[in-house]
Order: sequence, then structure tokens, then C-alpha cells
Amino acid sequence: MTEGFDYDDIRGSVEKHLGEDNVGWVQIVTECFENIKLHCDKVEKSYPTVGQIKQKYGSLRIHLDGVREDPFIQSILREAVQKADRSCERCGNASVIQCIGYRYANLCCWHAHEAAAERMANFPTVSLNTRVRSEALQCRSCGYFGQISWGVSGHRCPACVSKGW
Repeated sequence: MTEGFDYDDIRGSVEKHLGEDNVGWVQIVTECFENIKLHCDKVEKSYPTVGQIKQKYGSLRIHLDGVREDPFIQSILREAVQKADRSCERCGNASVIQCIGYRYANLCCWHAHEAAAERMANFPTVSLNTRVRSEALQCRSCGYFGQISWGVSGHRCPACVSKGW
């Protein structure tokens, strides 16, 4: 995919790698590559070759060739990956990694519900987050792991509260 990355159309190239639906991560990675482009122009270096930009086990992976000697580019990449680890792939809201039918994705509660519904349509035995990491942070209605609403609404995620589950 190295020939598929165009530094003149950074957002379009990032969308080719991550998909148009993953707007949250596309924004983060686009900003990252805009900073890399500015840095390379400033120090008069050629742009690094992009090997891959992908999601693996719910985490962002960016593989570039020839950046080991440039600590500034390494720090920009590290910062982008850390920001993505706390952001929903699809919208950019705060999130944590979810396991939906043995597939890992970094999704907020709204998009986790959406992804679980899509997977359950094809695989009815699929569930959301079967491996409980902490009961205190897991929705008792749907299994979402992350932001939980306490109090009158019970021990549920905001999506379940809004749906009246």
C-alpha cells in the first residue's frame, strides 16, 4: 500500500487505509501526517514511505519506513497512537477497546451497540465483551465495558439508559 499514500491528499490517503467510516481515527492520523509533512518540509527531508495504517486488536498501528533516525517523527507517531487508544474509531469520542464476537475494536458505547447489532445479525450467538475485566465498569444490560451510568438508571451504559433497557 505504499504507492497508495499521497502527501498532497493526506485525508484521502488515510481514508483509503482506515476506511471512510472511521472518522475519529481518520482525523487523528490526518493531523499526524500533516505535522510530519510540515516537519519534513522545514528540515528539507523527503517524506517517509507509508507501509501500513491499520487497526489491530483495537489499537492503531502506523508503519513507516526510514523514521528510526528522526525522533520528532517518532514522537508525533507515538502521540497519535496514544490519542487513538483513548478515542472511538468511528466518531472520536472517549472510548476503550471492546470485544464484539471475538473482534476487537476501540468504540464508544454508541458505536459498540451499533457494531454489536451488526455482528449479531450475522452471528446470533455473538455477545459484547464476554471477558469481564471489571464488573464495576461493565454495563449489566448489554455488556459494554467503559463509561457507566450510576444511580437511578442502575448500572448501565449511556446507550442502554437512552434506549430504556
